[in-house]
Amino acid sequence: MDVLTDLLQRSRARGAAFSHSTARGPWGIRFPTGGKLAIHGILGGEAFAWTDDPGRSRHVLTGDVVLVRGPVKQFMAHTPGADVVPFAYPRSARPGLGARRFEFGAESGDPTTFFCGAYTFEGELCAGLLAGLPDLTVVRPCAGSSLRAALDMFAAEILRDAPGQQALLDSLLDVVLVQVLREQLATDLGAAPAWFRAMDDPAVGAALRAVHAAPARAWTVADLAREAALSRATFARRFTALLGVAPLTYVADWRMALAREQLRDGDAGLAAVARSLGYASEFSFAAAFKRHHGMAPGRWRTSAGTAAPSPRTGVR
Repeated sequence: MDVLTDLLQRSRARGAAFSHSTARGPWGIRFPTGGKLAIHGILGGEAFAWTDDPGRSRHVLTGDVVLVRGPVKQFMAHTPGADVVPFAYPRSARPGLGARRFEFGAESGDPTTFFCGAYTFEGELCAGLLAGLPDLTVVRPCAGSSLRAALDMFAAEILRDAPGQQALLDSLLDVVLVQVLREQLATDLGAAPAWFRAMDDPAVGAALRAVHAAPARAWTVADLAREAALSRATFARRFTALLGVAPLTYVADWRMALAREQLRDGDAGLAAVARSLGYASEFSFAAAFKRHHGMAPGRWRTSAGTAAPSPRTGVR
């Protein structure tokens, strides 16, 4: 299992709401700011997209995908700095009811059409997933690429009104998200999280995949070095250089990230959480958790709904 797959699955990303919009003449939209991630696909025409500063707007054309990492202000219009109206779903519109259709601007003129998918993320692991992305990213897929094909399928389905539309749109948006993230992170490796860069190293990437496939295993540096087909010393140096932490520190950080997810979102007892992460007992787990976070897991769970400290996400 690679790190991107693991983070996406554990972050439990779901398409919260979808829309298909047509805008003509002078127009401008202010999108909601609450979501963790939004995807806008330009199906026809052109527009300008920006977050906080119209002077830094991006000109987007047919086929472009705009990825916005929230929560930030986000706008789209026929020209930078245009007057905008709120993009608001009707009160009757709720997640899971398929795509909503909107019209903006004048009644005549060349149309700009676009779809929007607003993502919700459950849990804190999305911090590691989205780290390295700018507030606003524009991806221009090549003709014939798998991303282009996925967008074409999404565009066709969003105009239909058929049984199962929401489930299919959720799945297609997942495909689009993975491809956009993969393409954007690979395009700007300098800003990408360390785990993404490390996945390109055959040896360290193999060790990372092993850790994420079996986080409860009692990993040793020797075990991970065997996965990497390197000596322990060579593996430890290479891993630390790429990830910025020693191998077993990464393993411990990742286990603690998974522990926080279970404590925050579930009602499992400490013994069950400990077993799922490979600890011999709830007492050894509690001791490890307290060393890492400075408080016992039960106290952390109680305070998680307010301002519980999460010093590391477990991925870099």
